[in-house]
Amino acid sequence: MSKTATTFVWYSSIPLWLLISFARKNPEFIEKYYSRLFYPLSLDVHKFFFDLIPFSLGDALYITLILYFLKAIFQKIIYWRAKPLTLFLDTGSLVVITLWMFNLSWGLNYHRLALNIQLQIPIEYTKKDLVRQLDKIIQESNQSHNLLVSSDTFAVTFPFSKEQVSKKISLYNPINQEAIIHPSALKKSLLSLPLSYMGYSGYLNPFTLESQANAKMPIQSLITTSLHETAHQMGYASEKEANFIAYLSAIKSKDPYIQYAGNIFAFRYLFNDLFKLDPKKARNKLKLLNPGIFKNFKEVNDFWKKYDNPLEIIFNKTYHNYLRANGQKSGIKSYNEMVGLLINYHKNEKRF
Repeated sequence: MSKTATTFVWYSSIPLWLLISFARKNPEFIEKYYSRLFYPLSLDVHKFFFDLIPFSLGDALYITLILYFLKAIFQKIIYWRAKPLTLFLDTGSLVVITLWMFNLSWGLNYHRLALNIQLQIPIEYTKKDLVRQLDKIIQESNQSHNLLVSSDTFAVTFPFSKEQVSKKISLYNPINQEAIIHPSALKKSLLSLPLSYMGYSGYLNPFTLESQANAKMPIQSLITTSLHETAHQMGYASEKEANFIAYLSAIKSKDPYIQYAGNIFAFRYLFNDLFKLDPKKARNKLKLLNPGIFKNFKEVNDFWKKYDNPLEIIFNKTYHNYLRANGQKSGIKSYNEMVGLLINYHKNEKRF
């Protein structure tokens, strides 16, 4: 990069900082002009080009860039082909360009108007609310389970393949109370094995706007992850909102297997929240769940245990800091905050 270009890019970090500062203070503006006007048009353009490609172009791009940077670092540091200051300036320029692309392509959705404000529901809840909703989810999980098995001791076996998941699911938009947006560019990640070791179920590529799912996961996890990542693709950057929309989309599906995946997905979050408040009561609630459901839970737990490794802590911490940097104060714990949305949505369900 030339000296003039490097200088220009570094100076462009000032308007970038101003843009992000403005976005954080003006969620109504971002909602109206970015998330509902500019972003949907941008997404349509991305879909037009990238839906035609059968594999994840975003994954391929990441792999290529990683290899390129490793080569560049090797050349510039090991062989000292660049002075340290030049290396610092070039790297900084690359970071600034990436941040511009990230925010304009998708990242400003982190600063849109909160979903609970748009739905006019609170996110606070009492222990009594939590217990009531957990009881309801247990009942619905058992009912879903009983429809799909001949005995409540059997695990549910899904009658469709992982490759068919994207055709089975559809996204429900809670704002205009309608489905159905069939996921496009929902693709099997080329990085499924590394994602498994990192502890990641999937991700949205913010540059190509492709939803990637970890194809190695059990199908019940693949269903809710696919819905979660598609919610991100539709512009819901917040993890709690993407989780909530994934749950809502699953239970409103006409497919009983998708409904079952959504119910047991919600159970885990509600149970974990109650366990933090009252471990004894939470353990007692477990006794109410059909035995066969635990076999489906075990399948998921056994999968992740296979990939346990010391580096997973580092990846989780990195992602935690990434979320905090983008306005999600709770970081990785924000996934669990879908509980407040779920409880209050159902408390006000007659309005929707």
